[in-house]
Amino acid sequence: MSEKPHLGKCLFKHLEQRGLTEYGSVIMAEEVRQVLGIEYPETASKKFYDNLALAELGAVDYCRNILLGEGKYLAGVRDGYRVLLPSENARQVEQYVNSADKKLRRALKLHRNSPKTDAHVSDNVAARLLMKRESIKERGVEASAA
Repeated sequence: MSEKPHLGKCLFKHLEQRGLTEYGSVIMAEEVRQVLGIEYPETASKKFYDNLALAELGAVDYCRNILLGEGKYLAGVRDGYRVLLPSENARQVEQYVNSADKKLRRALKLHRNSPKTDAHVSDNVAARLLMKRESIKERGVEASAA
């Protein structure tokens, strides 16, 4: 029984072969959908459309993750995607830092406002969260200075 290849792998291979993983490359959404075999019908259920969108997003996220390992970021732009220029990466790093900090603030808020149980007596979650926030802030400052 032959296994169907992962959509993300197929998309990344296509992008590499076409030289679309280089800085500044623009990838049209229509090309992505064509490679993935995604066709939006004129009429279908919301669930059907959502499943198609999730398939595309999953494949693009796979490619984005590989590109992150190469110091590149695949950003969503109108009508497709673009590999950011090195000079644009700092802004994306800052967005990641802000997003992480926001999530940690929410985690702290939930932790502080959760009903206390015996398990919370020796709990050091709040201290760990605060340390992570500080670490993220320091890295954000370092990234901004670079």
